[in-house]
Amino acid sequence: MGSRGPLSNENGVVLLATLSMMLALFVLVFETSRHARQELVAASHASTASELRATAVSGVHIGMAFLSADGKKGGTDTVQEDWADEEKLKEFISAMSFDRGQLDLSIADELGKVQVNALVTYPEAKDFNNDQKKLWDRFFEVVNKSDETLDSLGENVAIINAMKDWLDDGDGDETTGLSGAEDDHYLNLEIPYPCGNGPLRHIDEMARIKGIDEAMLNREEAGYRLKDLLTVHGEEPANVKDDGDTVRRFTFPGRININTAELPVLFALMPKTLSPMEREMVATAMVEYRVDKGEEEFSHALDGEWYNTCPGCENNGIKKAMIRTDSNVFAITATAVDDGIRVGVRAVVRRDGDSFIVLSWQETGA
Repeated sequence: MGSRGPLSNENGVVLLATLSMMLALFVLVFETSRHARQELVAASHASTASELRATAVSGVHIGMAFLSADGKKGGTDTVQEDWADEEKLKEFISAMSFDRGQLDLSIADELGKVQVNALVTYPEAKDFNNDQKKLWDRFFEVVNKSDETLDSLGENVAIINAMKDWLDDGDGDETTGLSGAEDDHYLNLEIPYPCGNGPLRHIDEMARIKGIDEAMLNREEAGYRLKDLLTVHGEEPANVKDDGDTVRRFTFPGRININTAELPVLFALMPKTLSPMEREMVATAMVEYRVDKGEEEFSHALDGEWYNTCPGCENNGIKKAMIRTDSNVFAITATAVDDGIRVGVRAVVRRDGDSFIVLSWQETGA
């Protein structure tokens, strides 16, 4: 067998170098192609998301149109209005054409919820609003029931005290009761932050309050999610005297629209002179009375003091000063979906005559 010469070895080296170069080039081309495909997919996704956002924003404007039409009628705001009827909203949307996606729309009355900021009296914001404190105590009977363990005893009282300390101001950072919390608690946490000492601006901010977390806000009790029954809105202007001068400030009356409030909120409006079972029965009777329908029309007009006279609602003990029958703050939730991509917009708006003021705007999804 003859020995290979230098030329043969050189040819082998050249071949290996060529193959290595071709492999490197293939890998480069493959990676470039892969990145290019990813960029195209991302660009396509971004384009779809942008179009879906436009559809969702259109949904918010549709919601405003429904609320505007209702507002022109004046009077009360109830679950019997067109804006509160998801089937009517769907029927209206089905007749429309959007550039991209299918639209889902819902409208909720923010003033039919428990108004968190009303727990303290304004404009001073130093003391409990005693009616609202009692409301929260009864509300927690439904949405944060205590069990039989020692750990749960006083838990809801502690949460209410901590909420008051988060909202109050000008009290020298005094802690409410034995279970409240001011800066001395929050600044000593693993990740410290100061106590709010003022009104909440978003409901998720409640998770920063001692005794409350995101799991509690999102937990369902009796078919209701806690955060869906709460609002930070309901602010109204208030004129007060300051050194003889009238100063324009704000207050949170906390009056709840009894025409739109959900069952746990109706339950909380009734005093403890009624047993929990009695309060639940009256609240259920109210909910059923409001939506009772014949073939086409609602059976009962929600005017006057219907909540005191409807069958099963008598002697409910609800304080008139705690409720209202009209609203001007609403949450419009519009979600556009297409090809597995979902984009949502939640706008809280205040209806002011023929116009709207956007109080908050949140976007979710892609």
